Amino acid sequence: MTKKEKRTVTITVFAFMCFLCILLFSSSLTMTFERNHFLSVHTLLEFFSITVAMAIAFQGWISFPQALSRRRLRIATTFLVVAFLDLLHALTYKQMPGIIVADSSVQLATSFWLAARMTQAIFLLLAFLLPDGPIQKGEKLLGFFVPLLYMGFVSMGIVYVADSLPPLVIEGVGTTPLKNGIEYIITTLHLITIGVLIRHYKEKRLVPTLDVIVGFVFLFLSELIFTLYRNVYDVINIFGHIYKVIGFSYFLRGLYLASFKEPFQARERAEQALAKSREQLRKQALFDELTNLPNRRYFINTLRERLEIARAKNETVALFFLDLDNFKNINDSLGHAAGDLLLQLVAKRLSHLHDHFVARLGGDEFAVIVSDVPSLEQVAQQMIDILGEPFFVRQKELFITTSLGISIYPTHGEDEMTLIQHADMAMYEAKKKGKNQWAMYDPTFEKERMRKSLIRQRLHAALEQRSISVYYQPIVDMKQHRLVGIEALARWKDEELGFVPPDEFISIAEEDGFIIPLGEYIFQTAVLDLKRLHEQGMSHIYVSINLSLRQLKNEQFFSFVQQLLEQTCLQPQYIELEITENVALSDEKQVIETIRALKRIGIRIAIDDFGSGYSSIAYLRHISVDTLKIDKSFIFEVITNEHTAKLTEAIIALAHRLQLHIVAEGVETDRHVSFLQSTHCDKAQGYLFSPPVPFEQVVKQLQTAHIR
Repeated sequence: MTKKEKRTVTITVFAFMCFLCILLFSSSLTMTFERNHFLSVHTLLEFFSITVAMAIAFQGWISFPQALSRRRLRIATTFLVVAFLDLLHALTYKQMPGIIVADSSVQLATSFWLAARMTQAIFLLLAFLLPDGPIQKGEKLLGFFVPLLYMGFVSMGIVYVADSLPPLVIEGVGTTPLKNGIEYIITTLHLITIGVLIRHYKEKRLVPTLDVIVGFVFLFLSELIFTLYRNVYDVINIFGHIYKVIGFSYFLRGLYLASFKEPFQARERAEQALAKSREQLRKQALFDELTNLPNRRYFINTLRERLEIARAKNETVALFFLDLDNFKNINDSLGHAAGDLLLQLVAKRLSHLHDHFVARLGGDEFAVIVSDVPSLEQVAQQMIDILGEPFFVRQKELFITTSLGISIYPTHGEDEMTLIQHADMAMYEAKKKGKNQWAMYDPTFEKERMRKSLIRQRLHAALEQRSISVYYQPIVDMKQHRLVGIEALARWKDEELGFVPPDEFISIAEEDGFIIPLGEYIFQTAVLDLKRLHEQGMSHIYVSINLSLRQLKNEQFFSFVQQLLEQTCLQPQYIELEITENVALSDEKQVIETIRALKRIGIRIAIDDFGSGYSSIAYLRHISVDTLKIDKSFIFEVITNEHTAKLTEAIIALAHRLQLHIVAEGVETDRHVSFLQSTHCDKAQGYLFSPPVPFEQVVKQLQTAHIR
C-alpha cells in the first residue's frame, strides 16, 4: 500500500469513527444554538461550501487543455448547479431574508437542500459511469448554459410545489421519514459512486481519485448525519454541514490535482526529462560511451579552444597521440569484452596521471592535451611506463605497450588538424622504431608521408601496367661452386619516383592488399622464366619465391599454384617458397593448411631471414620445412664478432642435424666464403656472387658458368 493510500484509509477510518460517536451520542447531543448564532455559523459554512463548489466549477473550465475532458466538464457543471441550489437553500433558511419570489421557511430551505444533494449524487454518479473522452467544439459553452437552465427550472418548481409537499422537517421532532428516505437514496448513490471510483483507481492508479473518494465518504456520512437532528438549530445539524464542507474541500483538492497540479508536474517532469535527454544526447555526442572520456569531436573542439588561448597568451600546447601496440591480439585471444575492459582501465590510468585533457579518439587510440609542464619528454615516458605496468582483466595479468607521438603548437602546426596529423605521424614513427616508445614530430616525417602517399598512388598504376620487374639473385652451391638456384625479387623503377626500394613498396602493398596481385604476378613470372631455363637445358636450376602472410591467407592461392604447375608442366621440387618466421608462427588454420597442401604436392618450403625475428624455433615441429636461410645480419658479423660466428655455426649444425638445407644470405667477401666453407654451409647468395639482375643476365651467367 502506498503512502497516499494509507493516508486515505486513515482519514476514512477517522471520519467513520467520528460519525459513530455522533450516532452513539445523538440522543445526548440535544444542545441548540441561539438562532442568530446558529444562522451566522450556518451561513458561514454554507457560503464556504458554495465558494468551494464554484471553485470546482470554474476549475473545470479553466484547467489545462490536455487535462480537460467530458468527465471533468460534467463534474464542473454539476457543482455549478449545486452552488446555486445551496445558495438558495442558505437564503431561504429559517429567519433568513428569503428570495424575491418566496419567503424563508424550513420546508423551502430543506427542499432546496435535498434538490442540491440529489442533483449532486445523480449527476456525479453519471459523470463517473459514462465514458470519458475529449470535449468537442461547443461542448464547453453548452456545459455553462444547460446547468443554468436546469437550475432555473428546478428552482421554480421547488418554489411553487414546496408548500404542497408533505413536511420534511418537524421542529422539536426532527426529520420526517420522507426526508430520511430521500437522504438514504442519496447515500446509496454515493456508495455506488464510491464503488465506481475504487474500480477506476485500481485500473489506472490515479492519485487524485483517492481525494475524490474521501470527498464522497464525507458526503455520504454528512447525509446520514442530516437524518439524525431534531431541531434545525441543534449541534448535529452543524456536524452535518462540517462533514459536507470537508467533503467539498476534498473534491476541490482532487480536481485541482487532476486539472492543475498533476498536469503542471507532468509538464515539469516532461521538461526535466527533455533536459535530461538533451544532456544524454550531448554526452553521447561529446563523450565516448565505453570509457566515458571525451570523444574525437569533443577533443577537436577543446584543442581548438586551447590553441586560441595559447595564441592570445603566446604559449605552447603539446598534443600526445597514443596507440596501444598489438591491441588486436588481445581482442583475438581473450575476446572483445576483455579488450573493452582493458580500454576502460587504460582510460582510468591516463585520466589519473595528470590534470590533462584526455580523450579516446576511437579503437585503441587516445590523445592527451598537455601544457605548462617543464619536460614533455618526462611526461611521455611517464605515460609509457604507467601503461607498461600490469593490468588485471578477468583474473588475468596482462602486459601491454604503447607507442606515442608528440606534436607542439606552434612549432609543428598552428591549427588542430595539422597538430593531430603530425602527432599521428610521430606515433607511427615510434612504432617503426620498435614500439613501446615515444617520438617527437619531425618535418622529415611529412616528406616520408608524402612519398608514401605517392608510392601508394603510383603502385596501383604500376600493377595495372605490369611495370614492376622481376630480378633474380643467384644461389650458389658451396661445394660444387656452381649456380644451382635463383631467388625471384621484385624491382620497381618508376618514371616519377625513380628506383623505389622493395622495402618501401612491398610494405605498402601489404597494407593496401596489393600484395596478392603483385605476388601472383611475381610467382607467375618466376615460374615461366624457370620453364624457359629448363627448356634451354638448365634443368638443375630451381627458383625461390617469397610469400607473404596475406597470400597464404588467400583461399585461392593454392589453386592458383596448381593451375600454374599444370600449365608449365614443371616439377614442383624446383620451386621453393620462402616464408618469414612470423608467417611460420601463425596459428591461423588457413595458413597452416595452405603450407601443408603445398608440401604435399612437392613444393619446397624455406624459412627466410632465419634468426632475425624470433628466438624460438618450436614452429619447426609444426611446419615441415626444407631450407633455412640465415639472415644477412649474421653473415655480416661472422668475421668481426666471435659470438655471432659461433651462433651462426650452431645454426648450420642444427640445420644439418634436422636434415635441412642451409643458405647463407649477404655473402660479400672471400672471408665470408671461407667461413661458410669451414662450417659446411650448403649454399650462399650475395653481392660477392651477383646482385639481383634481370632474367637475360641470369641466362648469360648460366651459359658462361660465370659467377663472380
